[in-house]
Amino acid sequence: MTVRLLLAMLLGLAACSGEPAVHRFAGATMGSTYEVKFVGDAVAADLQRAVEAILADYDRAFSKWRDDSEIVRCNAAAADGEPFAASALFARVLGQALEIAAATDGAFDPTVEPLLRLYRAAKQNGGELDPVELAAAGARVGYRHVELRDGVVHRSKPGVELDLDGIVAGACIDDIARELGRLGVRGCYLEVTGEVYCAGEKAPGRPWVVGVVDPRSDVTGGDVPLATLPLRDRALCTSGDYRNAFASGGRIVHHIFDPRTGQSADSKVVSASVVGPDAAVADALATALIVLGEPGAARLLEREYWQRAGVGALLLVAGEDGASGPRAVELRWPGQ
Repeated sequence: MTVRLLLAMLLGLAACSGEPAVHRFAGATMGSTYEVKFVGDAVAADLQRAVEAILADYDRAFSKWRDDSEIVRCNAAAADGEPFAASALFARVLGQALEIAAATDGAFDPTVEPLLRLYRAAKQNGGELDPVELAAAGARVGYRHVELRDGVVHRSKPGVELDLDGIVAGACIDDIARELGRLGVRGCYLEVTGEVYCAGEKAPGRPWVVGVVDPRSDVTGGDVPLATLPLRDRALCTSGDYRNAFASGGRIVHHIFDPRTGQSADSKVVSASVVGPDAAVADALATALIVLGEPGAARLLEREYWQRAGVGALLLVAGEDGASGPRAVELRWPGQ
């Protein structure tokens, strides 16, 4: 559940004498794309095989679009509340998702699948979200209903289904970064479905630079960066409500639900970009901040847990009159 970042890198490929060349490879993944740029002497084909092996592992574990994936099988066991023996990868990502859910008081919740299923059906069929169906689905949402014990998923009530899309891309990036580091890559730019992590530098004293796109660029034309940020050993992940929405019941609804109410989030935050050392954390937190809204996000990031996590955020908040463009709100956002 991400939105586009301005993925234009100020690469300056070999612009200066002696500057290391930047190598690149890319491909399709998770219904979107991935891209890797790196410096050094590693063989691109070897790195690409390693990266695509990790992507394949994540697809087998977390894709909701293949019948044999682990998450589909886990959710199939939800009807009767049966325990599900998870792989090490699945258990690790779910465990992190449950920890972040607790740390955000449920603003991020990996059990929103019943709500998302209704949203997808309504959007595809041009129909309305039925309040009775939403209430029934919302009753099956709640991270406290899920527990991991010795790698086994236990649910305290039937019908609790998982959706890990809000953390999977970030978690995948973290694993790719670790693997590339193990293979000797010291400077790289990683992007999976729009989420970004940069390790090291692209040249001595020259960090990788990424930007956050103005959501109004679809209307005004062109990708307009609201902010650019040098990244060294940091992730930048963005979530937004403005590219995947439709009208229902006389109001605009979107795919980011407030798990605590069972309704589409209505916080006036149209996008949240989070920077931090861990892409999985940044990915999930970006969703939570949209749910919480500006005051709630500010209070959350003052907590010791999030201060220790080393994160900052840039929120784009819609005007109160609904007509003026969004204003940018920095919450411990790193300076330029």
